[in-house]
Amino acid sequence: MKRSTITAVLVSLIALPSLASVAFAGGFEFPANGTEALGRGGAFTAKADSPLALEYNLGGLARQRGTKLLFDSNLVFNTYEFTRAGTYPDSPSDVPYGGMPFPKVSNTGGVFYAPFIGLTTDFNKFDRWTFAFGVFGPSSVGNRTYGTVQKTAIGDVPSPQRYDIVTANLLIAYPTFAASVRATKWLDIGVAVHLVVAIFDLGNSSFSDLGTSLCKTQESAVCDSATRIQTSGFTATAALGAMLHPHKSIDIGVNVRGPVKVDTSGTVNATPPQAATIPLNQERAEFHSQLPWIVRAGVRYKIVGADNFEHGDVELDGTYEAWSQAEGDGSKINIPNLGPFSDINPTITHNYRDTFSARLGGAYNVRLPAGVLSLRLGGFFDSAATRYKDTRMDFDTMAKYGGTAGAGYSVRGITFNLGYAFIYEPDRNVTNGDIQSINGVSGGMTTSAGPTPVVNNGLYHAQNQIVSVGLIIAWDQLLKKRKTKDWD
Repeated sequence: MKRSTITAVLVSLIALPSLASVAFAGGFEFPANGTEALGRGGAFTAKADSPLALEYNLGGLARQRGTKLLFDSNLVFNTYEFTRAGTYPDSPSDVPYGGMPFPKVSNTGGVFYAPFIGLTTDFNKFDRWTFAFGVFGPSSVGNRTYGTVQKTAIGDVPSPQRYDIVTANLLIAYPTFAASVRATKWLDIGVAVHLVVAIFDLGNSSFSDLGTSLCKTQESAVCDSATRIQTSGFTATAALGAMLHPHKSIDIGVNVRGPVKVDTSGTVNATPPQAATIPLNQERAEFHSQLPWIVRAGVRYKIVGADNFEHGDVELDGTYEAWSQAEGDGSKINIPNLGPFSDINPTITHNYRDTFSARLGGAYNVRLPAGVLSLRLGGFFDSAATRYKDTRMDFDTMAKYGGTAGAGYSVRGITFNLGYAFIYEPDRNVTNGDIQSINGVSGGMTTSAGPTPVVNNGLYHAQNQIVSVGLIIAWDQLLKKRKTKDWD
């Protein structure tokens, strides 16, 4: 009994790699970091005339004169719900919820906060060079909490998604250093080093097949094993961006970020099932994943007056992320020792798909007696990152359609920005799911009663809203040190 119980806890780790790696994929992210870019539907690759160029197009830094500080904040209001198909397999004579339909579960992680900080400067010395530093992360939701129990009218019942995910709290940050040069009248080039800081806190449950006398069904809650893994790591990648100006009214932008190998290490804590409680010590654990190549491209048409005032613009962008190449056979986890076992090295294939996005947006600028008012609109489409059969509750991988709006007011070197996005996702009713619970005793997806249950069939519903506020300070203009108008 002792050996099988410990094995059950160990194998519950197998499901964990899928929780961390999906935090970065294009089909999981929302349209845009940064307040101005959000209001334009994420179409900013060919504009990139603020410190947001650190993410969207490094070539856009070259024509930013003086010193600028940007601080933007996205508040993500996320709804992600799952109503699992079927009923609890338990008997009503054993537990009150036996035979009851699975209840709907929702992410209770709350509002997610995603800041973007950027600084650009020419040090008041360079005419063609601009240098920049910033910190930002993926435009995604990093706090998903579902718990192991769900409140219903008859009381607490086991959460039907617990074999997929219980909690996932992720912190990803990209401290970035960049430089850009105005190479010719028509070409700007920028390069950057993106440092990558990753902190993962992940948890789920697995089923421990301890025999029918203790586990009367394949989902008996008393035979659940809980596992939590907490790891962190540090790595880096590079990016290259270019901005072309073939005509006074046309800008073309391209930006490529290289792949990232994310190796993290930390601890694992395992809790045996209630049916056979045996204490286990905290041990070391490693998690290994990889982020893909990301390619952004855009073209912008702008309406410029005789005095070089930009009255408005419209931009069309596309993005591509090579996820199938990055993940390959899947993320990997390594636990050198846990109890009497050693060299635990499962590989998890999540069947990621390459993702793409189309983004259309623009702005209309109005001169006021004091300052300039900018009104923005946009829309976007993000492709799904998984097929129906691989849909899970760890992260929202469904296709996304969004509409955005925003406004900005600039006066005397200070710009205030507001942005809003509403994101619609068609529901998914999964009937061909292939995600099964893990049997901790055998190490596979079968028990003494047959194959473990499929746990991802059911109805998935998601909806998201983003409110963004931002501030840009052009220090030289504010302090009247010199004129800081960007290059025309």
